[in-house]
Amino acid sequence: MRLFRRVTALSAALAVAAALGPAAHAAGAGAPKKVRTIVSLTFDDGDSTHPAVARMLEKYGMRGTFYVNTDTVGGEEKLTRRGLAAIAKAGHEIGGHTLTHVRLTELARGEQEPQICDDRRKLVSWGYRPVTLAYPFGAVDSDAMAVARRCGYDAARGVGGLREWSCPTCPGAESFRPKNRYDIRTPGSVREDTLLRHMRQQVLNAERTGGLLPLVFHRVCDDCGLYSVTPRRLNDFLGWLKDRRSRGTVVKPLKDAIGARHRPLPPADDPATAQG
Repeated sequence: MRLFRRVTALSAALAVAAALGPAAHAAGAGAPKKVRTIVSLTFDDGDSTHPAVARMLEKYGMRGTFYVNTDTVGGEEKLTRRGLAAIAKAGHEIGGHTLTHVRLTELARGEQEPQICDDRRKLVSWGYRPVTLAYPFGAVDSDAMAVARRCGYDAARGVGGLREWSCPTCPGAESFRPKNRYDIRTPGSVREDTLLRHMRQQVLNAERTGGLLPLVFHRVCDDCGLYSVTPRRLNDFLGWLKDRRSRGTVVKPLKDAIGARHRPLPPADDPATAQG
């Protein structure tokens, strides 16, 4: 009797599988693998091209991180307040980048503090909740990291430290829980001579081990400087990157990739962060 029941159950299961046929197989084949790699697309300097960049990402169902120097907003070839608001409204992350894009390592700690803290205060006064910072030029020292933390940032992104042509032995990806949250590693900035195959290779390098791959972009336009990428090249890269989802690679803003949390601003009259 027990054997009869087992045979009957097996027959029923085979009948269901036969009825579903190719559709069931296709559904299983199309299911994305478990996430192993997160790519964070970050865009520095609050450039006037960034609203169009945000829309390009949205076309592929992606959201990025846009780092802004608040004292330059509204300036020549820079984001306007309206453009910045549109980017944020669409679900992209807005982060700090200092007031005026200074090289922090050339400043005394007391000069770093207003650049980082007042920039974040202004973003908060505009209605944003910045939780990550990008150091201009990727220039960071122990003072800058300490100030970033004191100013309420939960993490900060540098430039460099991951594998590229100038560092072939560097790791291909950062950890999902970076060892140093205040100097998150990246490959070098994408430049006008960075080819599509180079960007793809950085993703493939990260996929070998899994982990976090923050990519650093600046301007997105044709023939507009060393630290730029053409819209066509970025669009081609995004189309290729979208297809990597089936291999466990997804795109997220940096704050979501590392689980950065909002921390309160220090008091404006705090002697440690007061502008001198």
